[in-house]
Amino acid sequence: MFIPEKSPLSGSQLKIPLSFLIIFLFTFLGASLEARFAIYGDTRSSPEIHQQVVQQIVLHKPEATFHTGDLNSSGKTQKEYDNFLQIISPLCQISRFFPARGNHEKDLSLFLQNFPFLNGSSYYTVYQDSIRFIILDSVLDLSPGSEQFNWLQKQLKEDIPSLLILHHPVFSSGEHSDELGLQLFLPELLQKSSVKAVFSAHDHNYERSEFKGITYIVTGGGGAPLREKEHANPYSLVFIKTHHYLIGEREGKSIIFKVYNLDNKILDSFTIKEM
Repeated sequence: MFIPEKSPLSGSQLKIPLSFLIIFLFTFLGASLEARFAIYGDTRSSPEIHQQVVQQIVLHKPEATFHTGDLNSSGKTQKEYDNFLQIISPLCQISRFFPARGNHEKDLSLFLQNFPFLNGSSYYTVYQDSIRFIILDSVLDLSPGSEQFNWLQKQLKEDIPSLLILHHPVFSSGEHSDELGLQLFLPELLQKSSVKAVFSAHDHNYERSEFKGITYIVTGGGGAPLREKEHANPYSLVFIKTHHYLIGEREGKSIIFKVYNLDNKILDSFTIKEM
């Protein structure tokens, strides 16, 4: 179920305990404890490859799909969004779709116009079964003291197992590396929270890093031109230059992630515990 932070259904406005809300979802709306969801991103410049990615994801029948940003090449024309929405239409027939804004979504108002359920905010929260997804807009100011940073701090005060999604990576061996300087403040903030993993894109490859108990994923293989490793990343465990997508599936209190290429071959897998 999608509950945007600023909507009338927001728990903070209704003053309903989150535990009660989750029980309600499971009991009355039929939410499954065996959640399955997809994560992918950077689809901007190759609709043919994006279409292949969508076709493969559909085979896994995810309940929700998250895009890590750079949906389009410029994000300045409705035609780009029309083409994008047409490609993902088979996926949207079986799965809810939640995008993060990337740097190529240059026109914020057009981005929000094409995803009206965001209620005018490009950073928001989604509750998929008992998992909270926090989606940030790393194109906007995210530095300490900014409106978005303060909003994030507020979300993290709630002790809820969470996954964080934003376009720009914190740890990356790719071309862009940590160009926003997120390492200066974001890992410290997250270590004090219940965030278990961070998913980003911007660099066009797959990479998995670990830093102080949190998994950091770069998944920018949805269609943009692939790129080589260019920077040192001492926390990197896996780096693969290929088009790909991730499928996460709950098993008990853990989420098992598998990374697939376009031939449906598993390239990597990892487990996020205590979810």
